[in-house]
Amino acid sequence: MNAFLNTEHLAWLESRKKGIGGSDVAAILGLSKYKSPYQLWLDKTGRTEVEDTQSEPAYWGNELENVVAKEFQKRSGLKVQRVNKTLVHPDYDFARANIDRAVINPEISGNVRLKNGELTTDHILECKTANQYLAKLWGDDVESVPDYYLTQCQWYMGITQTQKCSLAVLIGGQKFLTYEIAYDHELFMMLIEECGKFWHEHVLADVPPAPSTFDDVTHRWSKHDPDTSIDDYELTTLIDEYKSLSADIKEADEELKSLKTKIGTHIQDKEIVLNGNKRIATFKYQERTTIDSKALKTAHPELFEQFSKTSSTRVLRIN
Repeated sequence: MNAFLNTEHLAWLESRKKGIGGSDVAAILGLSKYKSPYQLWLDKTGRTEVEDTQSEPAYWGNELENVVAKEFQKRSGLKVQRVNKTLVHPDYDFARANIDRAVINPEISGNVRLKNGELTTDHILECKTANQYLAKLWGDDVESVPDYYLTQCQWYMGITQTQKCSLAVLIGGQKFLTYEIAYDHELFMMLIEECGKFWHEHVLADVPPAPSTFDDVTHRWSKHDPDTSIDDYELTTLIDEYKSLSADIKEADEELKSLKTKIGTHIQDKEIVLNGNKRIATFKYQERTTIDSKALKTAHPELFEQFSKTSSTRVLRIN
């Protein structure tokens, strides 16, 4: 994967440690598929390294932001303007916003500027890109906007004290959608309460939130204390539930294997399975080249050692 050096990106990442931004809100609420509250806490408290590069999806997302903004102008007839400043809520200094664009409202002002801490507009714009595999997440109305982006838009409107946010998204480079999201003060205050707790009780107090993924667990307690044990009724109950569910999964897996065998037996040497004109399955021949690590180690032990990589983690085994 290519990566691109970006000093502005570095500065932006560092500035995010000073408060809660729009992309942090979903993580705090447990709505983000990209980051857990614990991982966000690691970022905010400087426990993760700031990368000086961007991934390709992030790079192209930034590059295409201007394309999306221009297309929004073309389709809506509205003019937009950059606001190159981190905006801070007047009452909650941890609440911060870096909006993509402000939408000019000529009834308020001919251009958007910061006046007495407020923007001279009542309308902002967020520009997004999504790959084609996520197209199903975006429907025709505002009710279908993913929570990750909905909370971000509400956060930005609350901080900028604007009443409307247009959300423009380019999907798969060929489908353009626009949603109009109205400001919900009650929702914003709920976000302020939850994000404020996270900021004060975890970031400023330097207390990690409870793990919400197993990766969180293995990161927080990466090593064990030798010859220590725990006898706990609740833990015993959890392990019993784990073993029961694991047995159910194993049984289901055996059923899946049996079904797979029956399906393959029916297909035989055919390639495609149809239901009318709809393709529902394929059974294709393919090849894959892999390295025989055991043979390599025997034949060329020095080469094997040169390119070997050792990683460590804690492994949970249920007896």
